[in-house]
Amino acid sequence: MGRDTVLSGRYELVERLGQGGMGTVHRGVDRQLRRTVAVKLLSSALAHDPQSRARFRREAHAAAALNHPAVAIIHDVGEEPDPDGPRPYLVMEYVSGSTLAEVLRDGPLPVAEAIETACAVLDALQHSHEHGIVHRDIKPSNIMRTGPGTVKVLDFGIAKAFTETATRITGSGAAIGTPAYLSPEQISGAEIDHRADLYAMGCLLHELLTGQPPFRGESPFAVMHQHLFAEPEPVSRLRSHVPSAVEAVIQCALRKDPKERFADARQMGDALAGVLAQSAMPTAQAPAPFPPTTRSGTRTALHHRFALRPTVDSALALLGCLLSLLCARGHVVDTAHFGWVATAAGLLGLVTLPWSGRLSCAVGWGPVAEAVAVNSELRRANDGWAHSYLGIAALLALTAACCLVGAARSKEGGAGSLVAFWFCATASVWYVLDDLHKLFVFYLLLSLVTIATMLWETRVHVRRRGGTRRAALAGQPVSAAPQARPLARRLD
Repeated sequence: MGRDTVLSGRYELVERLGQGGMGTVHRGVDRQLRRTVAVKLLSSALAHDPQSRARFRREAHAAAALNHPAVAIIHDVGEEPDPDGPRPYLVMEYVSGSTLAEVLRDGPLPVAEAIETACAVLDALQHSHEHGIVHRDIKPSNIMRTGPGTVKVLDFGIAKAFTETATRITGSGAAIGTPAYLSPEQISGAEIDHRADLYAMGCLLHELLTGQPPFRGESPFAVMHQHLFAEPEPVSRLRSHVPSAVEAVIQCALRKDPKERFADARQMGDALAGVLAQSAMPTAQAPAPFPPTTRSGTRTALHHRFALRPTVDSALALLGCLLSLLCARGHVVDTAHFGWVATAAGLLGLVTLPWSGRLSCAVGWGPVAEAVAVNSELRRANDGWAHSYLGIAALLALTAACCLVGAARSKEGGAGSLVAFWFCATASVWYVLDDLHKLFVFYLLLSLVTIATMLWETRVHVRRRGGTRRAALAGQPVSAAPQARPLARRLD
């Protein structure tokens, strides 16, 4: 649309400012009131359904009721005729400044400025949540920085309208939003409340401090998988002088379970404001960044550390242990020791499953893969040293090595890689080695993989427990004089 385009005979589109999945944003002029406005013209692909357009108007009217200095004002909502069907548009106040996405191109913000910006956004979110409106699409490009510590939050209510529209049109319930900032409940299609915005605020604050969101991947699906199952890298590893209390706030906001996050935006903002207050009182006690604990707090912590969670990895581990026990009972491999080894592996996998699904998978699936390899036809005694079969065995060995490395480097999970490792490794071993050494090599490999995985998981749990203790200590007063320097100096 060019400069001569006028919507409803009133709003002249002067300049296109940007384009996204929901439509295009233009700088325009309200001819009646003679003022500059921002016009968001929605995509016809998302707005051809009459009920969806009505829903969009209702959400826009609800968002227009918000009256807060950090919320962009909605002036009008209408529809423009189009060959593909009427296209809804929003008329908002024109906000001069830069989006946080543009600001972040120059690198992360100073710590104090990042906290002040996050507090301003949280104040706006608290206002919208009190009016029953969840933003659902908090991200740097939806926040304009209008001055030092002042912001304007854009697009309230729009994401909800189009989440429902996408569900109606595609029937998939696909999440609308940017994958880097979607909460786990948005991705899984569960019920959403204001705590989804708090999760996005944790992602936003992480990026303001480090220059990158907490989860990155080669595809949107890889990023969404991390939101569901992975833990973010601590901010202190990427920027060492970030106060531990701020890091604890981010960790709390990024909890997978909404019940474990802050109760509301005000509580999260108060925790961050307390960090800024320390700049004037360096020895003052920092506010506890976590929601209040109850008498069951210790039991809850132990539950999260040792409870069996219904995940794909735990299901794979359980299946491997059960199959290992069945292989032992069915005498699938006719040797004197294999039945005992398979039984021990299955039981050990079941015992370790509540502690580590990865360790349980490493133990339980070994005998299963060995039993399949024993009964396969891919062996040197049958096929000889033919180049094609030897190539298959070599590639299987290489695949096994890659799968093992992938499982070791995975921060969370890795069960699927371990299953693939065992099937590829045993198939390769059974082709290359003679019958006298095959089982010996398998027993050795099973022992080494089990010990290595146990040591790796122990290291991960020790580091995680150490990080939890440091986060819990973030609310204690600074005692040592050399460390009690003013926080304003550390927030530069």
